[in-house]
Amino acid sequence: MSHHIQAGLKARRETLIAEAQAILNRNRANGLSAADSARFDALMDQVDSIADQLKLGERATGLAGREDILASRHAARDRDDPQVRAFTNYLKHGLAGLDHDDKAIMMQRYTPNIQGAQGVGTGGAGGFAVPDAPMHDLVEAMKLIGGVLPYATIVPSQSGAPLPIPTDNETAVEGEIVAENVAHNEGDITLSSVTLDSFLYSSKIVRVSIQLMDDSGFDFGRYVIRKLGQRIGRITARHWVVGDGSSKPRGISVAAPVGKTAASATAITYDELVDLFHSVDGVYRANGTWLMGDTTFAALRKLKDGQSRPLYGDLSNSAPNMLLGRPVSIDPNMPAMTTGQKSVIFGDLSNYFVRFVKDVRVMRLEERYAEFAQLGFLAYLRADGDLVDGGGGAVKALQQA
Repeated sequence: MSHHIQAGLKARRETLIAEAQAILNRNRANGLSAADSARFDALMDQVDSIADQLKLGERATGLAGREDILASRHAARDRDDPQVRAFTNYLKHGLAGLDHDDKAIMMQRYTPNIQGAQGVGTGGAGGFAVPDAPMHDLVEAMKLIGGVLPYATIVPSQSGAPLPIPTDNETAVEGEIVAENVAHNEGDITLSSVTLDSFLYSSKIVRVSIQLMDDSGFDFGRYVIRKLGQRIGRITARHWVVGDGSSKPRGISVAAPVGKTAASATAITYDELVDLFHSVDGVYRANGTWLMGDTTFAALRKLKDGQSRPLYGDLSNSAPNMLLGRPVSIDPNMPAMTTGQKSVIFGDLSNYFVRFVKDVRVMRLEERYAEFAQLGFLAYLRADGDLVDGGGGAVKALQQA
């Protein structure tokens, strides 16, 4: 990004901030009207968007932009990665259309795990595993969709059998002082466990015309992986927040105990945020992260003190989104501020465990859509997730009245 463009974005951002500040200033006495509130939200959305553009510009100094950086990096990497080349050729041409070298790579490392129609557990017909490099892109796409996965603890496994994760709750247990020649008391550790399963997630089938694959001048393999990853990412991200644990993961908002109940069904006060913050044990609080939806965060940014000054801080502050000194993660799946909903989560989100069984696998459906001159692609992933803290209160929720 050129210095001229950066300067223009910064000037535009300052203009938007000034207008937003003026809206707050002229409504100090009576609060924001519906129209002013909507305008304020729109202004702050633009401010956030410009801030993101500036960050990308800083990272892409001397280059056209972030997409060019990624494209160059991926292209250079893929030219030197025979696994990526072989997998991309498999997507385009199928196993029978590979040359000797590509076929050897696919068969040796990514041998299909073909099952009969009767299946094994929740598994089905297999496909080729996604190579490491595109796998990274797929996981990154999943992270961008939700706010939990970037902070969660990832548990990889090679088998889909139920996986017990041992837990304990030692937050109220301490040692002792023992006099000389006096026997020590016993204090066994009480263990429990949370069991992670392996639910089968599907991208649904993506149909692509053979003409597109023949004529495409772009990285077709990465295009397919990105689209399939986004589909799986959307459903897993939702389940890792609001899944009820019945034939699906138990989401963090479902598993988190209530640390504070708001007085209102549709609003949150500053004092209630402080109470939620301190309901989490200090051990977990030190690594705590706020988790909420964007509309909830927008409402919190409008909180004002007795002199009608924004509690969120100076609107011109370019620091990352923070509340009470801890970062804020936005997840579109978090419940809104409505009756009985857990609209805000706070705590150490690394205590939410996400299990992946093996790698994502991709199936190439060659015959199913032959009459349309199309190919079908299907990705599937076996995964689960749950809060694993032994009841120690690593994560707490604010629940609306």
